[in-house]
Amino acid sequence: MTDGDQNKQNPASSDTPSIPSDSSAPIADPQEVVDAVSDEATPADEHPRTKSFGEVQGDLDTMEADDSQWGRDLWIDGDLEKHPVVRVLRLAYPDDVLDIIRFRDETTIHVSREKFQEIAFYLRDHQRILLNFLTDLTAVDMLRLRTTPRFDVVAHLYSIPNRRRLRLKAGCDDGEPVPSLVPVWNGANWLEREAYDMFGIVFAGHPNLRRMLLPDDWEEGHPLRKDYPLRGWSEFPVYNTERTVPRVRTRWTGRGV
Repeated sequence: MTDGDQNKQNPASSDTPSIPSDSSAPIADPQEVVDAVSDEATPADEHPRTKSFGEVQGDLDTMEADDSQWGRDLWIDGDLEKHPVVRVLRLAYPDDVLDIIRFRDETTIHVSREKFQEIAFYLRDHQRILLNFLTDLTAVDMLRLRTTPRFDVVAHLYSIPNRRRLRLKAGCDDGEPVPSLVPVWNGANWLEREAYDMFGIVFAGHPNLRRMLLPDDWEEGHPLRKDYPLRGWSEFPVYNTERTVPRVRTRWTGRGV
C-alpha cells in the first residue's frame, strides 16, 4: 500500500497533531481576533444611516394612518417599544429619549433637558396622543442616589381623549435652567414657582419666577433639598421668656456637607 492510499484511509495523517478528547480547546489570541475583525471592512452601504426629515415624517404619517398602532391597550403593553408615545418620540426625537421605565403600568420617559418644552408641545398637539392636561409638576432631589444630574423635574401628563397617563422627566444639575412649561400649560405657573422655591431649580422663560411659599427675603436656601438640615442653617432667638425651650443645634456643619 502506498503513502497516498494510507492518507486516504486515515485522514488524520502524521502531519496533523492529534488532540486528546479530554483536552481543552486552544485559546485564541485576543489581538489576533481584533486584527482579523478589523481587516473585514464593512461595505459603505451597510453602515447605519441617519434618516432625513422627510423620511422621518413619512414614517410618522404611515404610523398615524394605522389605527392598530394607537389602541389604549398599547399604553400598558409589556413591550415598552409598542407604547405610542415611545414610538413617536423614537422617530421624532431619537437623540433626546434617554430612558424609559415601566412600573405598575405607569410609564416614565426621561428626555433631555434642552428639549423638555419642545417635547411637551409635541405630545400635547399630536392628534393621536393628545397629552393635553398637566396634572402636576414637581421635582425630586436625587442626592446620594446618583452622581449626575442631581435633580429630576417631573411633569405628570394626562390624555383626556385616551384616558391614559404619562410621566415626563428631565434631569438638571444645580444652576442648570430647565425650559418652562408655562407656554405649554398655563397651570405650570405656580407649580414651577413652588419647585423653584423648595429646590432652587430655575425655569427659563417663566413669566414671574419668584418664591411661592417662603418670604421674598428668605436667605436660608431651599428646604426640600436633601442636604438641607432639619432645623435650618441659622440659629433663631426664642422670644418666649416665660417658658424658654433651648434650640437643639443641628449636626450639620455647613452647606452641602
